[in-house]
Amino acid sequence: MVQSETAARRAPTPPPARTVSIVPAAAVLGIAVLTLGVFGLLNAFASSSTTSTTAPTIYGGLALGRTTAFAPWTRSGALPADVASALLVPAGARALGAVTTGGGGAGQFDREDRFVVAAPRARLLGFYRSNLIARGWAVISTSGTATGSAEVLFQKAGSDGVYWEAGVTASAATPTSATYTFRLFQVSDFS
Repeated sequence: MVQSETAARRAPTPPPARTVSIVPAAAVLGIAVLTLGVFGLLNAFASSSTTSTTAPTIYGGLALGRTTAFAPWTRSGALPADVASALLVPAGARALGAVTTGGGGAGQFDREDRFVVAAPRARLLGFYRSNLIARGWAVISTSGTATGSAEVLFQKAGSDGVYWEAGVTASAATPTSATYTFRLFQVSDFS
């Protein structure tokens, strides 16, 4: 019996029982739910009011003009609105007529028109560069010479899931006027 008494004394005793509180965890959860609720409510009120967007105004450049040259392009319904945002002309531009394009293939959009404007070639290209960039188009290529023609090529992923490219090729007719071709087409692939 002495031996079992000694063994019992040597055996470690368990620590006293404590109760674990979930109050700190519940407080964190409560704060998270309250924060999500507050921001959700703010978002619901902010989303309920509609805001209209306007075309950007580019100061120091050519003014935005009107033309009916692109009307046949938009009638077909092939252009999503964000891509149709590229159909711009500077004020005073006159259509010289449509140019036959190679056509990108069955069902692909590929059109171009020719215009003349009373502005130097550099200002014309600056007009397209600043206006299309402001509308979400990215410049992917520029080329040209001082005396020949110059080109700026833009690209945008349309809301229809297709990449689109817009190109402006301009030549200086005189120091104060330029003729140019505006082309818009779907990109079939990047291979």
